[in-house]
Amino acid sequence: MFDLDGTLVDTMTSAPMAYARTITSLGGPELSVDEVVAAWHVGPAPVVLAHVLRRAVSPDDVECYYGHVEAAVAAVTPFPGVRQMLDALDQQGYRLGVFTAATRRAAHLVLAAAGLDRYFPTVIGGDDVDQPKPAPRGLRIACQELGVRVAAAAYVGDAETDLQCAEAAGALGIHARWGAPPVTIAGARLVAQHPNDVVGLLSRPDPARRR
Repeated sequence: MFDLDGTLVDTMTSAPMAYARTITSLGGPELSVDEVVAAWHVGPAPVVLAHVLRRAVSPDDVECYYGHVEAAVAAVTPFPGVRQMLDALDQQGYRLGVFTAATRRAAHLVLAAAGLDRYFPTVIGGDDVDQPKPAPRGLRIACQELGVRVAAAAYVGDAETDLQCAEAAGALGIHARWGAPPVTIAGARLVAQHPNDVVGLLSRPDPARRR
C-alpha cells in the first residue's frame, strides 16, 4: 500500500497550487503552498475548501477544484525509481494499492497523468472514510478490497501521519525519504532512501528488524 502525493509522484507543488487557485477563484484568500499543505489534515478536498473559505461548498465549487487539479497534474511524473519499484513488486506477486488523503477522483487523475494507474486495482481516497489519516480505516478498507490481512501489509508514505496510520492499523510502516525535499521523521523504524529500498526491505525474512 502506498501514499500518493510526495511518495509515488512529485505533486507537492502542483497539488497545493490547484487548491490555492481554486480558493482564490472562489473568492477566498491567497494562500502559499505551505499554508495549503498545513490545511490538508482536516480532510479531503471539499472539507479543506469549506475550512479555508469558511462556508459550505457547492458541487460547482468542487468541480472548479477538479478543473484546477486536472490542469495542475497534466505534466506530473513519478519520482525516479518508482516505476521500476512497482514493476519489481508486481513481478514478485505483491498486491498493490493506494490510500491517500486526496479524494479518490483526484487520485485517479494523478495516477493516470503519471502513467501509474495500471499498477493499482485498489485506490482509497480521503472521501472514502469518515476520519483522515492517521486514523487507520482507509488502510483497512484497502487491504480488504485487495483480499489481504492488514498484518501482512506494508504502508509506504512520506509523512508522519502515514507511519502513524500503519501503526494504528497493524501494518508495517515504511518511511519514503526520496521526496523533494526529503522529510526526516524521528524514530521512523524502517526507512527507504530510494524506491528500490522498498523492494529490499520487503524481501527480507523479517523486514521489521532492518532500520
